[in-house]
Parts: sequence; structure tokens; C-alpha cells
Amino acid sequence: MSSLRNAISRRPHRERDQPAARQKWGILEKHKDYSLRAQDYNLKKKKLSQLSQKAREKNPDEFAFGMVRDGHAGLGKHKSKHNDEEVKGIVPGRPLSHDAVKLLKTQDAGYLRTVAAKGRREIERLEEEVGMDAVSLGKERPGKKIQFEDEENGVATRGKKRGLNGEVKQGSLIDDYERTPVEESAVATSVILVDETQPPKAKSKKRLRTEQDALARLKTERKRRKRLQEMRVAKLEALKKRQREILVAADQLELQRAKMARTVGGVNKDGVRFKIRERKR
Repeated sequence: MSSLRNAISRRPHRERDQPAARQKWGILEKHKDYSLRAQDYNLKKKKLSQLSQKAREKNPDEFAFGMVRDGHAGLGKHKSKHNDEEVKGIVPGRPLSHDAVKLLKTQDAGYLRTVAAKGRREIERLEEEVGMDAVSLGKERPGKKIQFEDEENGVATRGKKRGLNGEVKQGSLIDDYERTPVEESAVATSVILVDETQPPKAKSKKRLRTEQDALARLKTERKRRKRLQEMRVAKLEALKKRQREILVAADQLELQRAKMARTVGGVNKDGVRFKIRERKR
């Protein structure tokens, strides 16, 4: 059957051709052709992005084999590869002079001093704000219970004064305003006269709702201020750490400048300690 089927002439299968109006654009592009072209385009785009990022992050002092061919293999931290001969004081391929390096370190030290002064002022300002927040939050803390001296004895009669043995002293009444609290400085107390014979009035729903809303707003504000204080304390600790690092860097820079001026001793590259001997007077 297959031989008979193949013996019958069939119409050849032809792909759809490019219209006559678009003959100048070449053959008709199918979806599979577009997919291959898009993949190739995206791959090249990604590669160019990676190369541009690598070029941006390149360290000019890092060694590469191309430096050997270009003659820049010996360039170090303080060497120049400028090709512009009009730049005064810069010779292509030669290191900076000793005085030029000292000047650069002097400028670095001045910058570190400026940054340290700015950080010190900011630390002082934050310390004041943190102290004020601590005082304000401390005032809002609920006070401790006031315990009077006659309450400590446990068996004291109201309005009566007792001796050391617990006996009531007759004829010595205590005024309510003369009672001495144990912790007077803990909170500020106020005297409110309450008539105990009359039952307390029930609060209205509107007043209760108002008090609840005020209490909720107070809690929210207290929580916000506490969070703000924690953020300020964290920022203060970070600034103090940064200030210590800046001061250490400034000290190291001063030591380098002193070594370059040969006013202090040190350790050479072989690990041998040396010191500058002053002329005997």
C-alpha cells in the first residue's frame, strides 16, 4: 500500500512566501526564526551589560598582562600613566615625588579632621535628643504605689498613732494631710476629696468612648516616641563607632607622615625595629 501511495503524484507542500510588496525585506520570517533572533539579541545585550559593569568596577592599579605590553606593569599606587605632556608636574610612567605624596597625606588628614569634627557635633546633638527623650518618657511612666508608715504596721487604727510596741497612743490624731509617704519623689500626688456616703456616678457611653480613644492615642504616641528613641540610640552607637574608626585612621595617617618626615622610628620591611637618634646636646 505504501508503494501505491507513493506512486500517486501529490501536490508539493510549499511554505507561505513573502508578499510581493515586502520582497525588499528578504524571505518571510517564521516564529522559530524570530525566537532564534531574539535569543541571540538578548544574549549579546546581557554580555554587553556585564562587560560595561566590569569596566566600571575595574581597578586601574590591578595587574593585568596587558600592562606588560603597554609598559605600565611597574605602575604602583602613586605612579601616573598620563599621556598628556601638558600636565605640569606629572611625568608619564614615573612615580610622584616624596613631597607630593606628603602633600596628599596632609590633605587626607585635613579631610579626616573635618569629618571627625562634623561627626562630633552630630553625636553631641543626638546625645541631647536621647537625654530629652529619656526624661520625657520617664515622666510618663506610671508611678509606684504610695505606702504610708501606718500601713506598714498592718494593724494601725484609722486616725490613731501607734508606738513601737503597737499600742495606740490616745489623744494623738493624725491629720490625713500630715501622713508621710515612703516614696515622695516617685510621683507627684494630688488630693481629691471624695464623699464616700454617695455612690459614684456612672459614666456615660460617650464619655467612656472618649476616654478610651484618648488612652489609645496616648499609648500609640508613647509607642511611637519609644521607637523613635530606639532609632536615635542605634544611630548614636553607629556614629560613635564610625567616629572611633575615623580617629584611628587619622592617627595612622599622622604616624605615616611622621615616618616620612623621619621624626619617629618604626619597623622596616625586614621586621627590624629602628628609631631616630637625636643629636646629643
